[in-house]
Amino acid sequence: MKNLIVPILLFLFTSLSSQNITDVVRWSSIDYVGSARTLGVGSSFGAMGGDFSVININPAGIADYRVSEFMFTPSLRTYKADAQFSQNTSSNQIKKGSTLGLDNLGFVLARNPGSNWTSSNFAIGYSRIADLQRNIQLSGKIKGSITTYFAEQANNKSTDDLDEYIAFPAYSTGAIFDFDKDKFYDTDFANPAQEVFRNQDIIQKGGINELTFGWAGEYKSNINFGISAGIPFASFEELKTYSESDPNDEIPVFTGLEYIERLNTSGVGFNFKAGFTYKLNKRVRFAGAFHSPTWYRFNDDYSTSMSYTFFDKKSETYDYDSNDGSFEYKITTPWRAVGSIGSTYRVGDLVGFVNADIEHLDYTNSNYNGTAFSSNDGEKKWTNEVNSDIQRRLGSATNLRLGSEVGYKNLRLRAGYSFERTAFNADDFYNNKVSAGIGFREDNFFVDLGIRVAQYSEGYNPYVVLDSKLDPLSVIDTRRTRMALTLGFKF
Repeated sequence: MKNLIVPILLFLFTSLSSQNITDVVRWSSIDYVGSARTLGVGSSFGAMGGDFSVININPAGIADYRVSEFMFTPSLRTYKADAQFSQNTSSNQIKKGSTLGLDNLGFVLARNPGSNWTSSNFAIGYSRIADLQRNIQLSGKIKGSITTYFAEQANNKSTDDLDEYIAFPAYSTGAIFDFDKDKFYDTDFANPAQEVFRNQDIIQKGGINELTFGWAGEYKSNINFGISAGIPFASFEELKTYSESDPNDEIPVFTGLEYIERLNTSGVGFNFKAGFTYKLNKRVRFAGAFHSPTWYRFNDDYSTSMSYTFFDKKSETYDYDSNDGSFEYKITTPWRAVGSIGSTYRVGDLVGFVNADIEHLDYTNSNYNGTAFSSNDGEKKWTNEVNSDIQRRLGSATNLRLGSEVGYKNLRLRAGYSFERTAFNADDFYNNKVSAGIGFREDNFFVDLGIRVAQYSEGYNPYVVLDSKLDPLSVIDTRRTRMALTLGFKF
């Protein structure tokens, strides 16, 4: 846990009106699920075929279809978020939630053109490749106040130059003030290290849904080639409500404050994938795939609200609602390379496979472009800062996914495990995911059930000040469970 908190701490705090490295990591993190079968084997399917989900891993696997297929996958996704300020010794704040959704919808048209090509198949479908829904609550009495952050954002600026979403709301409501007119702003906290009770509720929604088109063919029964093109549709909504209070009247003048941040992000992108599968013999196969970057175009809509209450001879409360802001920008995610080895087997009535995928990507190949639709000098400077952060703070990752399926007559049992490195180069840990599944198959119909449990920890700061000892450091432990049911029809 000590290795966990510090390296990524600063990057999970997001200034509402400025895109940063957090956005780059968010949209570069994808999940190779779709069907319940793939979920059950831990998304380890790169050298296998005959399942629509391979179009997102290695499209060459689509060539293994011998008959056409339609399938769809409803799912239940649950989470448990356990959060606590690192300075606080009180009990953790736990939030739970669940969502019903559609993980996958796919159609494969299988053809045998004859000659040296033993298959030539086309596929089209939809997959849910990222899920961002989560609610978080932080609560506790710790040192420092967000008013210090507001003051630091305002310092060295005249009141006319204060930004609309952070500093000016604080000034307008009286959370910060400049009685001396020296452009150095004060707060009602004479002691910046004063302990203050605070609470933050974070509601997050959204994800990435990708529309994919692909083709794959098998040549001379021993090598597959496949290509696909994807159009991801990304969305993210976040509502942060942060408050501070003085229930025991320990702080002169100050009574309480509330700061609300609203963010709504939407985007669309494009990517392509290409891969092959070489069947060394009837049992062993090797595969490789290349995933291009995804070139995204995003639009952010955002606003803030501020309320501040203080006692000066009488209780007074001031409120401010910012104007609605909007900003367009582009993000390029890193390319990926996937290598796979798999083996199929048959022993009497038992059939099955084992598969291993190794994936490599370099997050420093990501890029943020805030000047795509703006020639503002400040935006040029910020774009350079974000890209410098990408080079300095992010690194490469090598991820391993293992999966196996065993079948007896019409019954299938599956298991999978994966560990994936985080995007930040200072981290030395992996996120672990454990999967299991069961299926039943007839000639023209199949049903699969899969489940996966993923657990990870992250550091978070509601805000960051110059004195790091006064940062409200927190740890969030998240457990996500994904259950999927696939129904498929062959014809």
